Parts: sequence; structure tokens; C-alpha cells
Amino acid sequence: MEDSINIEDFDNLDNEENEETEEVPLTAAEVIELMEEAWRNEKFAPDILPNKSEVVDCLLGQISYMEENLRNLKTADFQKSIHQLEVDRLRFLVSSYLRQRLQKIEAYTFIILRQEEQRLEQNEELYLTNSELEFARSYKESIEQHFDDILSFWPGLPSDEWRNDPVVPNINSFVFLKSKNEIEGVVIDDGTEEEEDLVDFKTGSQLIISYNSVANLVRSGEVQLI
Repeated sequence: MEDSINIEDFDNLDNEENEETEEVPLTAAEVIELMEEAWRNEKFAPDILPNKSEVVDCLLGQISYMEENLRNLKTADFQKSIHQLEVDRLRFLVSSYLRQRLQKIEAYTFIILRQEEQRLEQNEELYLTNSELEFARSYKESIEQHFDDILSFWPGLPSDEWRNDPVVPNINSFVFLKSKNEIEGVVIDDGTEEEEDLVDFKTGSQLIISYNSVANLVRSGEVQLI
């Protein structure tokens, strides 16, 4: 076995799920690119985006494969240190992505769960994974219990105000994006009732725009936040 590892030489991710859905296998480099894009989008989007659990699982599998190969290299091999840095970077990428989602769940628990319930009722795909949904519900119960404990000491405080007016993300905030395709007739929505303008995106164009105007394009992958 050669004492070197090149991430470009990793096998295609032809796992059982790909075989069942007849999807084109992705290379390790393509999975990393998808993970980096998901991480940037989640970092810069004010609201929580649909989960990318398939990409996360694929990348974790590749990380395990890389670590297994690293164990077969000699400790004194300089390339081992280089590849270990790449493994550490990828692990940080995954953990940072998941941490950003948990932070949004903690900040916007009530509105996120409300939106998930609406998607469930409309038979739409949920944004949260099962683990995230379980965490959100548990966190919501903890918050409610905390406020109930406070109200038991100060019964004169309004009891339902915080429930009826939860914290929501500012979807009218501005984001910096790059268009991956040519898109015509994007409606500029600045959150006001003034006349709306239209703008066309060219492939590779970069611009600053209100998130609410491009939220659906971010979710569909036609643009990426940068």
C-alpha cells in the first residue's frame, strides 16, 4: 500500500442509498464542495434552511475512510501531517454547520416548530432532522417550564405575551450572494408595501440583496450565499 493519500483519489460514494435511488455517485471532492456551500448558506442565512443530512453523512463516511488510511501511514511521514490537517478541517466544517443550526433552533425555537408543524400538515419536506426536531421540542419544553416557574413567583406578569410574540429571524436583512445560474425576474422584496422591482441574475454575478427576495433561490440551490 502506498504511504500517501490524495483526497481526489477516494472512491466514489456509491453507497446503498445511491443505488436505491439510482443517483449519480459523487466524488469526495464534490461532497466537500456541497458541504462547504451548505455551511456558508447556513452561516449567512438569517433563518434555518432545509437540512443537508445526506451530505453530512457522506462527508462523515469519507472522514472515517481518510482516518483509516492515515493510521496506515508512518508517524514520521510529512504527508500524514498534511492530510491530518485536512481531516481536522473537514471535521470542523461539519461541527460548525451543525452548531449553527442548533444556535438558530435555540434562538427561534417557537417559530421554527410552528413552521415545521405547518409543513407536516401540508405534507411538505421538513427542514429539521429527527434529532434536531427532538432537540427543539425538548428545548421548547424547558423554556416553557422556566417561564412557568417565573410566573409562579410573579403572578401579575403577562403569561401569554412571550408565547404569542416569539422571536423571529430578520428575513429582510441583506445578504451577499453569487448566482449559479441565469435567473430572470427576481422580485426585490424589501419588506415594505412600495412598488416591487425586478432584477435579472447572470451566471456568476455577485450582489447584495434582501434575503427575503432570494430565500427560495437559496433553498433550491440556484444561488449561494458568500
